[in-house]
Amino acid sequence: MGWLEDEIGRSIARRVSAPTLRKRDGRWCAIVRVKRDDGTWTQRTHDTGIPCGDGDLRAKAERKALEWHDDMLVACVLDAVKRAIDLREQREALGAGGSNKLVMSFDEYAEEMLGLMQASKAIRPATVRGYRGEIRHMIAPRLGNKRMYEIKTADVEHVMVSLLDDGYSTSTVRKCVNLMTAVFRRAVEVDGLAKSPCYGVKAPSPAPPRQNAMTESGWSSLLEQLASMRQTPTVCAAELALLLGLTREETCALTWREWDAARDKGALKVSMAVVQGEHGYDLGEPKTTARVRTIPITKTVLAVGEARRTEAAREWAEQGAGAPRPSDYMIGHPDGSWCSPDALTRSWATLCSANGWVGERGERLTFHDLRHSFATRLVAAGADVKSASRILGHSTPVTTLKVYASEDQGAKRDAMDRIEGSLSGSVPAPTAGDAQILDAFARALRTAMGDMEGRA
Repeated sequence: MGWLEDEIGRSIARRVSAPTLRKRDGRWCAIVRVKRDDGTWTQRTHDTGIPCGDGDLRAKAERKALEWHDDMLVACVLDAVKRAIDLREQREALGAGGSNKLVMSFDEYAEEMLGLMQASKAIRPATVRGYRGEIRHMIAPRLGNKRMYEIKTADVEHVMVSLLDDGYSTSTVRKCVNLMTAVFRRAVEVDGLAKSPCYGVKAPSPAPPRQNAMTESGWSSLLEQLASMRQTPTVCAAELALLLGLTREETCALTWREWDAARDKGALKVSMAVVQGEHGYDLGEPKTTARVRTIPITKTVLAVGEARRTEAAREWAEQGAGAPRPSDYMIGHPDGSWCSPDALTRSWATLCSANGWVGERGERLTFHDLRHSFATRLVAAGADVKSASRILGHSTPVTTLKVYASEDQGAKRDAMDRIEGSLSGSVPAPTAGDAQILDAFARALRTAMGDMEGRA
């Protein structure tokens, strides 16, 4: 019996405490503590039906309590036997090529997989953090205590439907399904699972992106208002997002040394970002190699940087920190530290609400909407998709077209006028705003290319 005896012994030893008597409503009640599978304890109470009293009455109650305790032990034995039989059947089903890891629950198995991937630096700490949240809060509670080998296609579909019923977006549900697919793929390829329960499961179609970019007039108006304000870290970061398409993580990572290099070369190299790690934010590489890029800068952008330098000098002086050092952060504090992306988001939300700034959907602008607005203006101004993709740091131009295709009605009208003009032999000239943007980028790009050729 070896393994069966061991399994039963371990199960019984940890489950039920000896009974004690308590008086309740004039009768003796028996109380035991029962240990759950997760290691926590719970209390069970049984009414013996014996009136409170000493002598024979208490003795009768103690016998009743022991009988109830024995019944509970028998139930534990039967449960342990069932668990052991299930384990034996699973081992037989796995065969020689299987792995005992398949007796783990989904969250246990996934955690081990994520740990290995994190140790090998195959995925970023922020990505691991997101996966763990999805597993613990969305997937595992809906799978219950089922082991990896017990999970069927119907269970995966239940997770998907339950998440949708609970109001999660289709994009979130798709991420969960994709994560489950990756976990079970490993179980098949590495640990001998016969078949992935995710095979044949179709995740919900993604909803179209809800963009809240600004119109051309709104974009110009916002730039004018920001330029008239004190150049705080929040104001400067917003301007850089509107004029260069930087993310909040990228703006927070900019140092004065990098800015001075950009001023001298006519182009800003984006190579670092303040990223989310396991224990908070840290300085690291952007999330994709495409995000490492060189962006030509215009006179307007240079003016933003110099205005921020003047304000930073005043802030540093007030704190007795002297002049900003090359290693200090543009979007940072007099002690030389950066502003966290979350703090930037909060301060922008406060500034935005105070001024009533909204996008095309009439909703308050998020910080990322500023990048969307830049991208929309770039595409609407006639920039070729490949160049726009490189400026934005997209891995493929498809992303640029899919996510940032303009919803600006003025841009649509201009495009239709151009088609009509081509039919009549007279193509309308670009608008003044379009021409300025394209000319500025063209000049800056030529300068940047010249610098790169000189360095080569």
